[in-house]
Amino acid sequence: MAKDSGNPLLNLLSGRAKADAGLQVHLSERDGRSLHDKMRQAYWWITNNAVICPYYDIEFGQNSALKNAAGDRLYLHDDMSYSSFVLIPLLTLFTCRRALMVGGPGRGKTTSAVLMGLISGMSRETVRRSILRGHPQLTISDMLGAPLPSDMLKAEEMSEIKVSWRKWIGERVKIIDEYNRIPTKTQSALLSLMGDGYAEMYDQYVYAGKSSWFLTANDDAGGGTFQVIEALKDRIDVVVRAVPFNSAFIHSLLQRIEADKNPEDLIPSEVIFTPAELEAIFAEILKIDFPRPVLDRLAYFLGQLDFCRMASPQFEYKNKDTLKLAGGSVSKVCTEQCPLDKRVHLCTQTENGVSARAFQTCMHFAKALAYFRGHGAVGEDDLRQIVPWVLHEKLVPNPRSPFFESKGAEGLLQDRVAWIRGMWDIAMSQFPRHEKTRADVTALRAELDRGLEGVNLKTAQARMGAVGALIQTLMKSELSGPVWEDLIHLKSIYSRYRNYTEWLKRSKA
Repeated sequence: MAKDSGNPLLNLLSGRAKADAGLQVHLSERDGRSLHDKMRQAYWWITNNAVICPYYDIEFGQNSALKNAAGDRLYLHDDMSYSSFVLIPLLTLFTCRRALMVGGPGRGKTTSAVLMGLISGMSRETVRRSILRGHPQLTISDMLGAPLPSDMLKAEEMSEIKVSWRKWIGERVKIIDEYNRIPTKTQSALLSLMGDGYAEMYDQYVYAGKSSWFLTANDDAGGGTFQVIEALKDRIDVVVRAVPFNSAFIHSLLQRIEADKNPEDLIPSEVIFTPAELEAIFAEILKIDFPRPVLDRLAYFLGQLDFCRMASPQFEYKNKDTLKLAGGSVSKVCTEQCPLDKRVHLCTQTENGVSARAFQTCMHFAKALAYFRGHGAVGEDDLRQIVPWVLHEKLVPNPRSPFFESKGAEGLLQDRVAWIRGMWDIAMSQFPRHEKTRADVTALRAELDRGLEGVNLKTAQARMGAVGALIQTLMKSELSGPVWEDLIHLKSIYSRYRNYTEWLKRSKA
């Protein structure tokens, strides 16, 4: 990258700090004094000095595609791009969420998590001592703490036993190394701590508080690996994929050897955040606007994933949960008996849908990404980049879907980020055709949400008639995921008006 001390942008891109041959840190000028600027400064320092990661895979703006003779494509974008391996952990830190870092041994997963702890203001000794390392013999007491032996001997009631809780539970940054090597029973205790924010032992409680979680996992074939319980997987908000080392940067490794120091020893104070600053950034992220048109696009995409036309003859139960509860699967019912085009409709590509928790996580991380980029509102491009990482471990592909048999689609089963982003692109190309209907449904709902106080019988019946007319119109169209969602929504509105009109009639009788 070219050096130009007179260009602030190039100074920023070359890192907020540079290390000389002795790994002494020299900070460049800040490009601002706000917390947002400090957050970006931390990102660039980690990218250029701590984590050697030339993979800039979160991209924005228009792109130009370069293609070789074999058909491989390289895209160059005209807006700033970022490394997911650095940015997503950083967003996790500032949103107090839970990230799973996956990849082979030695890829920098734990190092990246440690850096997040150091940036949050924890000392190096505290971070290292607080790491909970998963192994097949890890017990609940090893993870959470144990009762004091003297209390066990003297106590006559459970309430008299004092538990000595592990100190890591109260830290702002919590690191669980190789969480998939934790036994199933101990995973259940971890689930309570992660999901509910507290753990219980001998009628004593400990609370995790507001914190960011970083869990690491190697491949599932590793020794002593346990099946991760589904509920624990669902509590994980986002996935970070470790990347291989690029040999072009071998000189950086040599420099570290010769200096006998690591970048985590030399984090500049300018990128270390106080608890008050972390709280302030969290609050600022929540204030980022989420425009209704962008929110509608997210709802359009996520909402149709759970639909399965063949799951049940009853309209309300045409979803994949119905299949799962019956021990079935989409791959068994998604056949030629279903009239939907499997190359167009997203429902065929997944074995499951996503929970309301995943909806919230997508919105929270989209706000954080928009804040990091310096935008006051979430854009569609923010969702396109962040949604695949949120849904990485939540969506299960249906490998028998005819979609994956089409040209160029078979490789998507090996790369979930590319697969989910491809589904997003398909959905966004279809959204304009459904946008007016969704707007009509939203308008009817908004009218109902304004309240029924003072609405007379004639007005309520007129509104109910308008809802019924839209239901009849939609019933004449092809029953797809978005149409099914709209019909379920409209039926709930219709039922509310029906119940209200019946109540009015009884009141006058």
